[in-house]
Amino acid sequence: MYEDVFIAEVRDKTGITDPERARRALRGVLHALATRLPDGWVHHLAAELPPTLAEPLWSFQHLYDQEVHLDFLADVSARAAVPPEEAERLARAVFATVASACDPALLRRVYQPLTSDVLALTEADASLLPA
Repeated sequence: MYEDVFIAEVRDKTGITDPERARRALRGVLHALATRLPDGWVHHLAAELPPTLAEPLWSFQHLYDQEVHLDFLADVSARAAVPPEEAERLARAVFATVASACDPALLRRVYQPLTSDVLALTEADASLLPA
């Protein structure tokens, strides 16, 4: 899936009209996700994404060993520069877009080590998980 298709899907799912704002929001969610995945899983997920969208994953792939101080949605809000009340909707849109584009078997393995705050979000909605 190409970057513009990712951006369009996130825009459709969130109602964000500005493509650049949608791109920043998408990258913010991926960055927050990268801090919660071991390096190997970050590498595999990044390989499934368009290179310009995978950059947050490559750039921050060594953050997993650091203590995560914010819950996932607070982290999304901060990194994507969206109000806290929009973070969950944004995260769900990005997860759904990633789930539709990535290899389901790989994504199931990638999601296994996620922190409980992220898993709570994905488990609440089957469309965010790979089929």
